[in-house]
Amino acid sequence: MKKLVITISLLAGATAAYSQGELNWSDYQGAAGSLPAFSIEIFAPGAGGPGNTSADFPAGNATYAGAPLSGAGFSVGLYDGTSAAAVQNAVSSGTPIATDNFTSGFGGRWDVSGGNAATTAVDSQNASGTAVFVEIAAWNNDGGTIGSYAAAIAGSQPAGNSGPSSGTTTLGGGGSPPAIAGTLAGIGITDFALSTTVVPEPSTIALGVIGASTFLLRLRRKQ
Repeated sequence: MKKLVITISLLAGATAAYSQGELNWSDYQGAAGSLPAFSIEIFAPGAGGPGNTSADFPAGNATYAGAPLSGAGFSVGLYDGTSAAAVQNAVSSGTPIATDNFTSGFGGRWDVSGGNAATTAVDSQNASGTAVFVEIAAWNNDGGTIGSYAAAIAGSQPAGNSGPSSGTTTLGGGGSPPAIAGTLAGIGITDFALSTTVVPEPSTIALGVIGASTFLLRLRRKQ
């Protein structure tokens, strides 16, 4: 009985020690409360950027030809990782730790309906206190059927990504009281635009077929 009690205590301690990390990924912060200023927009395909416009926090001088995204037809996803390479790999082949749709009426922003309230994402792979690199991606979700950047690319849907953040943010959520979740402010994420999937032109495909046929013909003659 004593061994059982000790085992349960150890398991409880281990569970308490490892707490899933939390990240505040609201894209509109700073007008009220203590959240750091942070605001970016994401644009439909078009020339311009990357970088922030003069209306963002922090402000920049980038311009975009495409309109800011709006409505439920586009999704935004949050990815993180303990290195820039890890987060980039997650975007290319994994699923986001959180997704949301864009709010109509506030172009290019995904969390304004709640004012400056935090939008908490839970990272089941990394504990509270872990420093993570972050990346934002967005895509045409094809009527809500596509749930990741990688799936959008595979389905030839317009998609784009911010690239890994230049700095890290620290996951919160653990401890008593719980540690404050990190934010996207000050880690180098800026505006970006979606791009359309590049499909080889018919002439390019034809040249490829001709080249392959020529190679096989020569190989057959040698045999």
